[in-house]
Amino acid sequence: MIPFDAVILAGGRGSRLGGVAKADLHLGGARLVDRAASAARGIGAERVVIVGPDGAASRGTVLVREDPPFSGPLAAVAAALPELTGEWTLLLSCDLVHPDLVCRRLVRALGALTADDSADGVVLQDDDKRAQWLSGVHRTAALRSAVADLGGDLADRPIRRLFAEGRLRRIDAPTWETADIDSADDLAAARRVTRVDGGR
Repeated sequence: MIPFDAVILAGGRGSRLGGVAKADLHLGGARLVDRAASAARGIGAERVVIVGPDGAASRGTVLVREDPPFSGPLAAVAAALPELTGEWTLLLSCDLVHPDLVCRRLVRALGALTADDSADGVVLQDDDKRAQWLSGVHRTAALRSAVADLGGDLADRPIRRLFAEGRLRRIDAPTWETADIDSADDLAAARRVTRVDGGR
């Protein structure tokens, strides 16, 4: 087993979800953040770091907070870096509808990455070839270097900037598999799906 850590970003305001924090939303009988953490542990993550408010804490994880709060995913990744010890890091959003499927696809990709030094990471891309920046696995050293190169002010900068200079591969994944929850309609659709497939 290749050692790796996982970072789960859970610091969003949930402004399109009536102000309810995404981490606290329930799907298939469990909170979104707990589902993501469980999926990461299920594929062998040695250390799971959640970036978000106190309420985002999940059993068996380390909780940190981006500074300032609600300053976006780049700041969240930077906040997690001091807690990481593995050579590789899984980077996930807490609001994935199918975190188990995403994690399994990424851990398979990790096996190929470790045998080839030509790439620093992999992100999934959906059927429309849109990169899913928060469904990826990366060399931890490359993440540290990218954050350092961006300088001190990371607040509210787009997450794709983290990978602008990196050697990144994209792997195709079905759009339904990479789906996340950004709105009340997304949540309702996800709940319909989990009722059909047993809550995976």
